[in-house]
Amino acid sequence: MYKYNVYTALCAVLYIAFSLVWSPQVQAHPYQPAVGLISQINNYQYELTLKLPVVAGEHTNITPKLPHGGKIHLLSSQNSLDGFGMDLHRYLLVFPPQDTTPDIEFQGLNNIQLLTQVTKKNGQINTLELYKGHNNLRLAGKVSTWSTVKLFVTLGITHILTGIDHLMFVAGLLLFTRDFRTFLKAITCFTLAHSITLSLSALNFIHVPEPPVEAGIALSILFLCYELTRPNNKEQPTLSRRFPWIISFSFGLLHGLGFASALKAAGLQQTSIPLALACFNVGVEIGQLIFLSILLTLLKICSKITFFQKSIFRQVPLYIMGIMASFWFIQRVYIVFH
Repeated sequence: MYKYNVYTALCAVLYIAFSLVWSPQVQAHPYQPAVGLISQINNYQYELTLKLPVVAGEHTNITPKLPHGGKIHLLSSQNSLDGFGMDLHRYLLVFPPQDTTPDIEFQGLNNIQLLTQVTKKNGQINTLELYKGHNNLRLAGKVSTWSTVKLFVTLGITHILTGIDHLMFVAGLLLFTRDFRTFLKAITCFTLAHSITLSLSALNFIHVPEPPVEAGIALSILFLCYELTRPNNKEQPTLSRRFPWIISFSFGLLHGLGFASALKAAGLQQTSIPLALACFNVGVEIGQLIFLSILLTLLKICSKITFFQKSIFRQVPLYIMGIMASFWFIQRVYIVFH
């Protein structure tokens, strides 16, 4: 009954996800904010580096403006050519001498947030998130540590809840385990594994190119789908059936490298990474718990609805997951070699 109810609940989740959010613009990649790195040169000059995400060929258009006057010089511009990754734009901001409270207004923050980090001459670092309606950055201000904590916890939650591939693996893991106790062991191993590689990658102890990692994540979902479609021989179970924690831990290491992409893309100062890493990881775990809570709640609801008791709902989730993961795998392997 446990496995049957999980299948029906997962089918409902996938159906709702397709109905509400699926469009040509929706990708498996988690939501990635734009990043603005600002370094003070002297009292009147700052260097700004904008890192703007490119999703499915759509370039983000964010530009700086000095509301109290001054000059903006474009130093360099580099656009992504493969339809993914980041566009990089470097600016020199020159404020008028009489401007004692310099600030920057960022135009184009419509459906995207801008994660900013200001590094002062004295080494002080301020991290702040800007968005539509709150797009003015005061360079002379100071941001509290609590604000930074909330920022990166929220970024972690958003990162996993918008990462369809990561959520799909967690849902597949729920299908793969025999009972809820086994699932708790497997998800604990997954959490431990992705925390290890997330930390090592964010702290620059290991470096793995993003495209192969993303292809491997898609392959992990395909593997789960393949195992789930095989007959479960209880007398001679496969290695993965007997020890699902091995699967969750192994692929968890891979998913951790994927989680690290958000922090790596931010390009934060080394002194800021430990706090950002800890808060981001907490956010990822909170987001994972939110998703599992929704999934298990739907499990209980769907088990009481006659419509979802039809046998077709046993296989539909697997085919949907397999088709999507196959598409992502082919797409990402193409990127690896091009």
